[in-house]
Amino acid sequence: MRILVAEYAVGGGKGRDGSFLREGKAMLTTLRRSFERIGNEVVYPEAEDDFEAAVDKLSKESDAGIVIAPDDRLCELTDLVESNTVNLGCPSECVKICADKMESTKILKDRGIPVPRIVLDSEMGKGVYVRKPRYGCASENVYILNGKGNHEDVSFYDDNQDYIVTEFIKGEDISSSVVVGGSSVLPLTINKQFIRMEGERLRYEGGLVPYFVGLDVEREIRSISKKVVTMLHCNGYVGIDFVLGDDGAAYVVDINPRPTTSIVGIAKVLNYEVAELILRAKFGTLPLEEAVKTEGRFILNLS
Repeated sequence: MRILVAEYAVGGGKGRDGSFLREGKAMLTTLRRSFERIGNEVVYPEAEDDFEAAVDKLSKESDAGIVIAPDDRLCELTDLVESNTVNLGCPSECVKICADKMESTKILKDRGIPVPRIVLDSEMGKGVYVRKPRYGCASENVYILNGKGNHEDVSFYDDNQDYIVTEFIKGEDISSSVVVGGSSVLPLTINKQFIRMEGERLRYEGGLVPYFVGLDVEREIRSISKKVVTMLHCNGYVGIDFVLGDDGAAYVVDINPRPTTSIVGIAKVLNYEVAELILRAKFGTLPLEEAVKTEGRFILNLS
């Protein structure tokens, strides 16, 4: 097959330098090599002036495609791929919901999934809060707010605004990586996320794959992950960000309906090619959970 891997940072979009480009290159290289090792040809945009036009052209010339892009661009680019070829990622309607942190948080809360509470301006007091873009990725422009009084220049939120504020959950930053097929969900790994405080701002600096959280917690995170991707109609590779709270609960803080940086480590430790699993999710049957194993650990450091 001829497969398009459209990675936004490498392809000419936001992030031509710095950590966005490093992450983009790492994910693109990982997927390209994995697809090639199982006999596929891979094409991808590289330093294009018009990324969208390049995706349109290459997707028409490919048997299938997958998009990696920021939340505010992922839906339209996925829709473009869907109109031209087989989409190996989440459907564009799923992407639209997942990318909207306000909408997805409300949906998960209504269906009993533990999530941080959305905080309105009138509710803010002396507590600690998280402010993040309604559409964003990789901890970009995520801030810790120590009470309302220190941030009176920030306007808070109704459904039409660009940011969301939630309660701050004290705990450990982790993620869950899964592959979703037509009739099953295959958990891959639980990963540690390296998050650094820079003043009031949070910075993502890499991670550890896999990360052991204890058998009971692992079962709970896998169970929640399956429920989340099923209710949101995800497909292909999906990354779910959690905070493992000091209260023992696992809170969903973000759903990434696309390959995430953790895929770089997963490809190093998993006994399956990640590309094979992505293709099987779309065209075949995923292996049983007990058949998927990891060996060793991989640390990705972006600092």
